[in-house]
Amino acid sequence: MKIRPALALLPAFLVLSPFVVAADTPATPPPPTTSPSVPAAAPSDEKKTELEMRMDRIGKAYRKLKKQVADPTQNASSLQLLSTMEDAAKEAIDLTPAKSEDIPDDQKAKFEEDFKAGIRDLQDLFAKLGAALTAGRNDDAVKIVADIDAYEKKEHKEFRKPKKD
Repeated sequence: MKIRPALALLPAFLVLSPFVVAADTPATPPPPTTSPSVPAAAPSDEKKTELEMRMDRIGKAYRKLKKQVADPTQNASSLQLLSTMEDAAKEAIDLTPAKSEDIPDDQKAKFEEDFKAGIRDLQDLFAKLGAALTAGRNDDAVKIVADIDAYEKKEHKEFRKPKKD
C-alpha cells in the first residue's frame, strides 16, 4: 500500500510542472551579440567572373585531393576529384582572365595566349597525376601535387588580378 502516497503526489506534480519549466526558461530573448547598427558580413561587392568560378571549382577539388593523395585506398575518390578539376580546366581555357583588362592592347593577345598555354600545362600536370593515381604510384602523385602547388603560385602571380584590400 505504499503506492497510494505516490499516486497522491502525481496530480501535484502535474499542476506544478508548468511553473517549474517556466522558471527555467528566460522571459525575454537574450540580447543580440552584435549591435543592430553594425551590419553582418556584407556580400562581396564584385561578382565572380566565369573564370574565377571555374578556378574555384578546381581549387575546392584540389584542396580535398591534396589531403588524400598519399592514401592508396582513396585513389578512386582522388580520380573523381581530378576529373572535376580537368573538366573545369577545359572550360577555363576558353575564358579570359580579368587582368587582361589592365594589359595594353598591343600585349593583350600575347597575354591571353600565354594564359591558354598555362592552362594546357596545368592539364598536362593533371594528366600525369591521373596516370600516377591509376597506376597506384601514390608517392609519385604526392610529388606531382607539389609540382602543381609550385606551378599554381607562379601562374597566379602572372595572370591573377591583384586583390583589392
